[in-house]
Amino acid sequence: MIHFGTPLVGHYDDRLVAFSVFIAISSSYAALDLGGRVTAAHGWMRSAWLAGGAAAMGFGIWSMHFTGMLALNLPVPVAYHWPTVLVSLVSAIFASAAALYVASRKKMRRAEAAAGSVAMGLGIAGMHYIGMAAMRLPAVCRYNPLLVAVSVLIAIIASHAALVFTFDYREDFRGTTVAKVMSAVALGAAIFLMHYTGMLSASFIPSAVRLDMSHAVGISTLGLSGIAIGTLVVQGVAIVTSSVDRRFAMQAQELQTSERFHQIADILRDVLLLSNGDFSEVLFVNHAYEAIWGRTAESLYADPRSWLEGVHPDDRREVQEAVQRLVDGEPIDSLECRVVRPDS
Repeated sequence: MIHFGTPLVGHYDDRLVAFSVFIAISSSYAALDLGGRVTAAHGWMRSAWLAGGAAAMGFGIWSMHFTGMLALNLPVPVAYHWPTVLVSLVSAIFASAAALYVASRKKMRRAEAAAGSVAMGLGIAGMHYIGMAAMRLPAVCRYNPLLVAVSVLIAIIASHAALVFTFDYREDFRGTTVAKVMSAVALGAAIFLMHYTGMLSASFIPSAVRLDMSHAVGISTLGLSGIAIGTLVVQGVAIVTSSVDRRFAMQAQELQTSERFHQIADILRDVLLLSNGDFSEVLFVNHAYEAIWGRTAESLYADPRSWLEGVHPDDRREVQEAVQRLVDGEPIDSLECRVVRPDS
């Protein structure tokens, strides 16, 4: 028999706890990845990336917390007030939007980082305790003020770490993929620690007060699976979209750099020729080649070794040996040769 005043004793589903940790880490990875796209975008695209990133990141963090709450099995039936659950989700999205906005600015001063950390930390903590308030069960929830304060502090510290990582590594992550994953693991662990510290602060005391079950719904295994799968799909789409956008941005930058290189190379008075290792393919030759050799660049592209025909026969062997040394990776201080034009 349950006596009033005696806290309910629950136990955690280890599988759901482990899955909540995985969601926390994947959400952190998505946050690190999305930070750079918000920074690189301009105009309406920046707003779109900010909104999409905040939704993906916020939905992931909320899903982790909600999965963690469902991992707790109490000896009484538990339902959830869905409007309150929705408010907790909105809180997570707004907290994520604030974090991405601060981390995507050109400069992030200490005061801005602190303000952003507090805003995001309070948003995450608020999401957790609003979600707890959505629980409908024949018991009242009592909190340990000290543990609540510790959980909020952990949320703020984790948010500060997220802002620093996202700001410093947002465009080109200075490190290996392993380093990025390790950073996501560290952030995910902090989010996980905040959630379960908050859960530890709560005690459920049985109560005979009649429950208001309006707009309350139970969460079945199928519903939980839908939430989890939906979260992973959203994060996966966000990461893939970010990677594709980054690839296109890099290609556009390479094209712009290539066009500038060609413009500079074509005004040089010296011949500049780019080729692969064995000179079987000419990648680029500037206009000075046509002026000095008297041959068109198109003929060189068609027959990459035709440039050697323009070298005076007495100098050809020396040039071939010098080219071979270049192919072998040896430097050449200087090389002079005579060129015989097609008109001799």
